[in-house]
Amino acid sequence: MEGFDPAINYGPNDAGISALTIVLGIIGLIAISWLFGKIYEQLAKLFEGNKKNES
Repeated sequence: MEGFDPAINYGPNDAGISALTIVLGIIGLIAISWLFGKIYEQLAKLFEGNKKNES
């Protein structure tokens, strides 16, 4: 009897990961990155406005 080799006997779909899950994960990462960029942009504008008011 041959030994059990997980690399041969299991694939990505055996862990419940489908192509749809991978695509949604990538889209989610892009959306989160975009959201952080927008938040950073708003904070930068806020701090820039405060700097001008202090001068």
